[in-house]
Amino acid sequence: MEWLESMHRIRALKLELARMDPRRGMPIAPPAGASEEAIAGVERRLGMALPPSYRELLSRHDGWPQLFAGASLLGVRALARGSYMDVGRMVLEHCEGEEVRGAGERDGASATVRGRYGARSALVPFGIDAAAETVFAWDPEARAPDGELEIILWTNDVGLRLSGFPELLDMVKDMLAAELDDRRRRAVAQIEPAALARGAVASRSRVRAVAVPLTPAPRPLLRSALTG
Repeated sequence: MEWLESMHRIRALKLELARMDPRRGMPIAPPAGASEEAIAGVERRLGMALPPSYRELLSRHDGWPQLFAGASLLGVRALARGSYMDVGRMVLEHCEGEEVRGAGERDGASATVRGRYGARSALVPFGIDAAAETVFAWDPEARAPDGELEIILWTNDVGLRLSGFPELLDMVKDMLAAELDDRRRRAVAQIEPAALARGAVASRSRVRAVAVPLTPAPRPLLRSALTG
């Protein structure tokens, strides 16, 4: 399962980033998996089969804290209760309204815009952050032959459609890897001037050290009454 390898890689990248910048905090370990009965209860509550990848995730880990941009993957209790999903739908409906109005102003065809973009209220949110600024949602009307559902990702007023949960994880993995590479480059850029400065100081110290005589200069003979 490639998506499971992506999950492991995401956690490793988060750990490495936390080591480089302890202020961001260590990643939270995911909880233990949910029971088959609880997962089946979520599917009854939603009235649809979960994507196979997310079903397997829930059996291993009942949700995943702060996967991307502060947004956590919801576990069975949150999915069954629906409170987070209601908030997610409100956010998506608001975004849809803004998108429809903007597209209507551009195209002068507001009556047909909603049909073009699709009703966001039919989406099923499964991930959200504390400020409800980032939302992951399944599109039940876009199911692939393997059972995976297409995903709408909305963050920072930007929407993106993904082929499914595996692609979402690949995107998160790539973004974390890019952030880690950028931090490493900046760290090297900060180290190099300091290393050059230390090298210059060391060179001057060596010059001064060589200029100091290794043996004391001969002292002049003192005349005395005996030597004349």
